Amino acid sequence: MLSSYIKIALRNLAKHRLYAFINIAGLALGLTVFLFCSILIAYETDHDSMFSQRERIFTVGSVFAPNAGEAVKEIDGIRTTYAPLFDMEIEDALQVARAIHFKHLLTIGNDSYYEGIRFADAGFTRIFDFEYIHGDNTAIDDPRGLIITASTAEKLFGRKNVLGEVVTVDHKYDMHIAAVIEDVPADSHFHSTTSPTPGFTVIAPFAALVAINDFFRTEGNWDWYAAGINLTYILLPENRNRDWLQTQVDSVYDRHTPKKEREFVSALKVRPLVGHNTWVWDALGLPVLESVQLLGLLILLIACVNYTNLATAQSFGRTREVGLRKTLGAERPQLLSQFLVESLTITTFALILAVAGIELLIPVYNGWTGKGVALDYIGILPWLMLTAVTVGLLAGAYPAYLISRLSPIHSLRNTLLKGHKGNFFRGFMIAAQFSISIFILAMVMVIYFQNQKMKETGNTFPKSRIVILEEVGKEPIRERHETLRHELEALAEVEAVTFSNSLPYDQGTWDLRVTPVQGDETASFIIDMMSVDHHFMDAYGIELLAGRSFKHDIANDVFQQESAQLNVVINRLAAEKLGFLTSVEEAGGVIGKSFYRVPDDEHPQLRQYTVVGVMENVNFNGFFNEMKPMVFLINPDIHLFASIKTSGRNLNRTLGEIEAVWKRVIPDYPVQYKFLDDIFSTMLGFFQRINGVLAAFAGVALSLALVGLFGLAAFMAQRRTREIGIRKVMGASRNQIVRLLIWQFSQPVIWSLLLAVPLAYLASRLYLDFFANRIGFVVPVILLACVTGILTAWAIVAVHAINIARATPVHSLRYE
Repeated sequence: MLSSYIKIALRNLAKHRLYAFINIAGLALGLTVFLFCSILIAYETDHDSMFSQRERIFTVGSVFAPNAGEAVKEIDGIRTTYAPLFDMEIEDALQVARAIHFKHLLTIGNDSYYEGIRFADAGFTRIFDFEYIHGDNTAIDDPRGLIITASTAEKLFGRKNVLGEVVTVDHKYDMHIAAVIEDVPADSHFHSTTSPTPGFTVIAPFAALVAINDFFRTEGNWDWYAAGINLTYILLPENRNRDWLQTQVDSVYDRHTPKKEREFVSALKVRPLVGHNTWVWDALGLPVLESVQLLGLLILLIACVNYTNLATAQSFGRTREVGLRKTLGAERPQLLSQFLVESLTITTFALILAVAGIELLIPVYNGWTGKGVALDYIGILPWLMLTAVTVGLLAGAYPAYLISRLSPIHSLRNTLLKGHKGNFFRGFMIAAQFSISIFILAMVMVIYFQNQKMKETGNTFPKSRIVILEEVGKEPIRERHETLRHELEALAEVEAVTFSNSLPYDQGTWDLRVTPVQGDETASFIIDMMSVDHHFMDAYGIELLAGRSFKHDIANDVFQQESAQLNVVINRLAAEKLGFLTSVEEAGGVIGKSFYRVPDDEHPQLRQYTVVGVMENVNFNGFFNEMKPMVFLINPDIHLFASIKTSGRNLNRTLGEIEAVWKRVIPDYPVQYKFLDDIFSTMLGFFQRINGVLAAFAGVALSLALVGLFGLAAFMAQRRTREIGIRKVMGASRNQIVRLLIWQFSQPVIWSLLLAVPLAYLASRLYLDFFANRIGFVVPVILLACVTGILTAWAIVAVHAINIARATPVHSLRYE
């Protein structure tokens, strides 16, 4: 019986090739998108499978206080001082380890390379069971021992057996290779692109970091942590879980966190290692993974509705077949089974095409993102079969029900074709399709125009003309800053050179707690601090509303440890927050006023800041940060970057000259540079990729919806052939008939706007609230999406309407 049903299905597909192609292609496209999205979500939420203890490994992150002024809700790092406390006070924890990721210079003989090094506690190699080619997990116990990956060994030495080879870090700390491990696969959080130095190449003991970096020699330091750089891992025994660990971590936080820190970090958050890779979406407050999964499901739903509409339209041509079969004794369950088997057959073909499509997509996706997504057919085969059966039954249920429920006499008389039954259901499904399509299209347009707004925001600085030199904060380089500046300024195409501790768009500003009244902590607040030099304002084209910039001949313009006085430049928002300014016109009255740093245990010295300049508000911190009060000061000891403003002409030659100057002034360190435009593009690229992905979803959704409308129009055109003939005999013009049909065919599309518009508006507001500078014309953009959807629907419908209206009445009246 089943084989005969399949034969009938194949013959029917061969007979109606166009409908078969549309049905199979539509379902294949929907299944491809849905399955690919599901595979990506599974990949992103199931990392680090190469480590046998991963189910018992947890990380601890920080949750920011509501008034901390941070753009994100949380980060994956915590203060470095917490890990020793966890180790001492959480007795059941098997291992606790920090891993702090920095880029350092490695020197082997006469060759030097910048590599990312993870400085880790000894427990790190006990928590993660790496595959050791040479050496073992005790290598990290040696304060001068390095563990490197096989690819790094090949890169540095040309071979893997490199035990005992000496490596000098930053020209001042000799270490040796104590172990070589296999490269960590791509599906590990160690390769997360949220880290400033992603990848996994070298592991060093934490003691080496203490020896290299003076900052970490201070025990109990509450000043340092960073997202993606400083991670703390805890390994639990099998009888303990996340909830238990969260309680223990909360207790440590309550007992040891100082008041100042609580005002910035309100809680610590335990996260399983398996889900650590997705922490950034929680931090940003964007449900990206959930949205991708939902969009994939909506695309599949549209494909199913499209198939149902086309199958319903096609089934009306088989009513006499059903009538004959019923007359010959066929029961309704048999007919239902036949039509459902036909649906499952079509879905099977679609699934085969979908899997082939995914096989083509995965290499492209991996090459684009650097991921390691792969198809595990043994693992996903049951899921694929269940998906195909579910889609086939759901999509084919309504056409099978509709055609099989007719009595033999109604089937033979083709009553279903002549009546109005099913119109509401088909119209509802078309409306649902276009609601989803217009909703996604509206979001694409909103995100596109918001991206354009961000591009305009980026024009605040001459970013394409500014070259950034990195790694200039190391002490041997810092001593040569002024020499480097003079040599660079002598180049013909260099207009200015400036040093700073942070850069626009990189969200790296530091913060201070200040008060306008000395000793009054109740009036204190956090202000962003950026250390610059005397040339920064000119290099970045920043004009002051009042006062002056920094000068070389005024001692208090530069930070001095022994002095309690420091001159600063603040932005207008800081002047307002301090109570110095109520309008732009009063900016001159701010000059000469003072405010104070709130002393604490680590900075007990009182410091008075005197305002010598006020600048307009400029968002240095990037797209999704609210405008913040900022103070600019000069402290050369913390400068990490050099910004070189060029003329923009002959950039290749200018870059060559900059490299030559660097080699001449700082020959013992390789130059590291990029354009400010690169930092901006990296941030903007994140949102452009979101827009691109949504645009792809919108294109697929709208295409499927139009195909569904094409099927409905074809069915209605067939059903109303005689009616149109009668209208033409009665004097209706061709234009009147075309307008009538377009209006009637377009009603489901117009009804879809009742759902699509409010949903698009709410989603747009939620998305735009993420940005400091946002577009103010959301409604017109959504209306533009609606008009686009309606016009494309009209274009599809017009094809059938014109063909029907052009037919001669005699042919129409003889129809049937």
